[in-house]
Amino acid sequence: MSARVKVRAAIWMGGKLVVHRSRRRGTEHMSLPGGWVGRRESVIDALVREVHEELGIAVHVGDLLCAAEIVNSSSRQDVELVFAATPSEPLDASELTLIDPLGPQAADVLPPILGELAKRRQTTPGAAESPPRWLGNVYKAGVSRS
Repeated sequence: MSARVKVRAAIWMGGKLVVHRSRRRGTEHMSLPGGWVGRRESVIDALVREVHEELGIAVHVGDLLCAAEIVNSSSRQDVELVFAATPSEPLDASELTLIDPLGPQAADVLPPILGELAKRRQTTPGAAESPPRWLGNVYKAGVSRS
């Protein structure tokens, strides 16, 4: 089994996180914006590229907040790196999907770590002062990771 690396952006706006909505196999999915790191691509370059592709915005990438893995029974292993990110320019929040990280929709967002991000934000306002946290395997059975 080989591990694949994904990068994700935690973009906060007014106490909520920006998420990306997409449809795969006829089902709507929500995730933190981001995606796969390409061959010979830095994780920062990949995150900037993926956020632009998914949301159409440019971001400044900040600190690594946490890392997790997705390991399931089908010989799949993904490593997810979640970075703080801020928009390069002011944004119209009405054009974005925002989720309360402690609200009912948070459970539907991949990777399933919004509660951890909210807790970190509440306990460590200057996240740069806190080291990144390893979350271990956050795989949720029955949730498509495609």
